[in-house]
Amino acid sequence: MAAMSLLLRAAVALGSRRPLACSAVWGRVPLLGRAVTRSGVIAPVRYSSHGKRMFVIKATEYYDKRFLRLLKFYFLLTGVPVVVIATLINVFIGEAELAEIPEGYVPEHWEYHRHPITRWIARYILDPPEKEYEKVLAWVEMEREKNELRHEAKEVKRLMKKRGDGPWHHYDTIGTSLIDYDPKATPDS
Repeated sequence: MAAMSLLLRAAVALGSRRPLACSAVWGRVPLLGRAVTRSGVIAPVRYSSHGKRMFVIKATEYYDKRFLRLLKFYFLLTGVPVVVIATLINVFIGEAELAEIPEGYVPEHWEYHRHPITRWIARYILDPPEKEYEKVLAWVEMEREKNELRHEAKEVKRLMKKRGDGPWHHYDTIGTSLIDYDPKATPDS
């Protein structure tokens, strides 16, 4: 809108200068300059009924709206079926009831949970408690071995410092009989 307003002003100003063109050709009044502004011609500009409109530069909202649309879409795509399934499970299956364990029957680890969704997650997604216990034991054993290796490395450094040993290596010096002392055939120039 601001560009159109400027364009409209320029067109009106150019139209109001047209009578001055003949006198500018004859050299009496310069076409562009202070004489034109002092001529008293004011160009009318219409702003319609809502006042002057400005072209306001602001940050784009495209990516914000796109993110919110996609968030709503994926929430509805996944959230609604999950809510429906959870409602159906709670209505038709319900929570488990505590009962006596028959003689000779060993319950599985997922059978100790009350809710059917929790039982399903414990059965098909999570590891059994025995496996978790073995993983923790393996972690403890690895940490113990690391600690033992650190202790041995510390002891080795202490003994090396005490005895004057070190990880450096030495090589025997070659004998002087292998050195060729003859003058070169072509000396350097």
